[in-house]
Amino acid sequence: MVDLRWPPTRWLALALALLLVASCGLMSMLTAAAPASSPRLAAQQRWAARPFSSYRIAIRVDYGGSICTQELETKGEYLRRILRNNCRPSWLGLSTVLRLFEIGERLDRPQPCYALSQVCSCYRVLQGDIAYDTQLGYPAAIAYRREIRPNFLHADYWRRLLTSRQLPNCALVNQSVTIMVTAITPIQ
Repeated sequence: MVDLRWPPTRWLALALALLLVASCGLMSMLTAAAPASSPRLAAQQRWAARPFSSYRIAIRVDYGGSICTQELETKGEYLRRILRNNCRPSWLGLSTVLRLFEIGERLDRPQPCYALSQVCSCYRVLQGDIAYDTQLGYPAAIAYRREIRPNFLHADYWRRLLTSRQLPNCALVNQSVTIMVTAITPIQ
């Protein structure tokens, strides 16, 4: 008969090993890239199959209680001319359809780190919805909220906690953003 009475240190070592394996598995599941959004892929295919290459796009952006607009002309997917732009936020850039698809792709997978003085103690989360045009496939409306959350799964969070004896300051940045395409006009 086998004696199952081990010294407490062996049980502790076994428990720690199991905990380490389980936490590594959990972290790999949580940090794995999210699969590509099939509605986005279907919309990109419709956009790629459109009967024109150049277009004029007009958008309206509502962010943090402010409203701005852009109207641009493209040659293919390259910016040809800025007709109007009173949008000042640097994160927005000039919003071609390709840029709107990039913003939508970020909603599929959060950025792993929020690079400030706290390295990766915090991470940025984008949560929202995208409505795609049923015929041409471009993102007709993107509404999302940006949040900064503690990054419990990154070593920087715990390193900062141990060295400073303070929780990292992942201040609540709860900013809502809505981007609406008000018009797309083909250009020959």
